Amino acid sequence: MSKRRFAARAAFLGSALAFITIVAARAATSSIQDAPSGMTPARVADTEKAEQMVVVTTIPPGYRDWKFVSAAHEADDLNDIRVVIGNDKAINAYRAGKPFPEGSIVGRVAWRMVPSQENNKIFGKEQSFVPGEAPEWYLQFMEKNSKKYASTGGWGYSNFGKDLKPTTDKKTMYSCFTCHQAVQTRDYIFTKYSP
Repeated sequence: MSKRRFAARAAFLGSALAFITIVAARAATSSIQDAPSGMTPARVADTEKAEQMVVVTTIPPGYRDWKFVSAAHEADDLNDIRVVIGNDKAINAYRAGKPFPEGSIVGRVAWRMVPSQENNKIFGKEQSFVPGEAPEWYLQFMEKNSKKYASTGGWGYSNFGKDLKPTTDKKTMYSCFTCHQAVQTRDYIFTKYSP
């Protein structure tokens, strides 16, 4: 295929993808409630189910000493750097490729992504980014307890803002579960282990 023809086809596919993304985003926003920045809002139809949710309001002790699972950069409005961590039970399951046992906790710590003036001065261009201030979705945890969190797939969900206060609104927290249902076959966990 010629370069010109390839470029034309790529431009067409890019335009089609952009159109589909805009249509999907408009459809999604027309059926959801407002939620705090950084969190996906719950669907209106899930209000009754949300009332059955048990919201986790305690930060697990010692989480900053847990082992590394993976890291990511979320762009757009979030614009954060995040690290996923796990307690020993979660890490052992990740490494063995087995289901998460009761008592597993997977955590996520996020910071605003900012350019490093010091590093960029050395590099001579803006290419280095580092963690900045904590956002309102600073800490999030999923705790496995199949009996306690039966209404949300066996996982309890939590969100702690930069002030370390928990989000306690059930509808907002239920949105965590509705989002994680997309990966139900992986025990509701999005993040894969990065060895």
